[in-house]
Amino acid sequence: MLPKKIFRHFWALLPLLMFTGSLAFAADEFKRFEFQPFGGYSVSGDISLTDDDGVDHGSVEVKSSLNFGATFAVNLNDFDSIELRWQRQFSEGRLQPDEIVQPLPSENLQAFSLKIDQYHCNFVHQYEIAQTRAMPYVMASLGVTTFRASRAGESDSSTFFSFAIGGGVKYYFTEHFGIRGEARWNPAVMSASDSGFWCRFGGAGADCVVRLNLSLQNQLDLSTGLIFRF
Repeated sequence: MLPKKIFRHFWALLPLLMFTGSLAFAADEFKRFEFQPFGGYSVSGDISLTDDDGVDHGSVEVKSSLNFGATFAVNLNDFDSIELRWQRQFSEGRLQPDEIVQPLPSENLQAFSLKIDQYHCNFVHQYEIAQTRAMPYVMASLGVTTFRASRAGESDSSTFFSFAIGGGVKYYFTEHFGIRGEARWNPAVMSASDSGFWCRFGGAGADCVVRLNLSLQNQLDLSTGLIFRF
């Protein structure tokens, strides 16, 4: 689990990225930046509650929902770029009953609010298609995902390492404006810890706490958005 203070420094990378790009490509006619607001849909997988001994104690169901966000890119040349990407998803979580929570009244196991923020650094490679303004691309990224849970006036957050691979297509109507569509597999690495965070908001309390094994919370993100290039 990563410390919360990482986010105080994340956006500090943005001016550094711009400054680096400006120095490296000040005399290069291909120097340009891109700002890309987007929206889409996230298909979310469950969070496994499997302990160190491999015993399955249930899961946390994460509701699939709409997402939105933005990227800021520095194009290193006509085909390669580095991007800073932020995405937010408003979702719900629900503890799925199993042996550790089965004795509890079902009314305790209510859905809780779940806000998911992702902060990633993308590495993008584009391909040129002759006689067209479309540019397909592949991408890979590293970053962190923060789950912010709240229920009955209580709130807390937990942050995990995450990564993504995917691809899409950019289409430029003009030198400065275009659209972009993307699909990406974007799992969070649920580091080995106890299940207390999920059980507390899921309504199971201390009876639910076990030591968890390392697992992935899978997610498929589909998005489309605008491109402003300058």
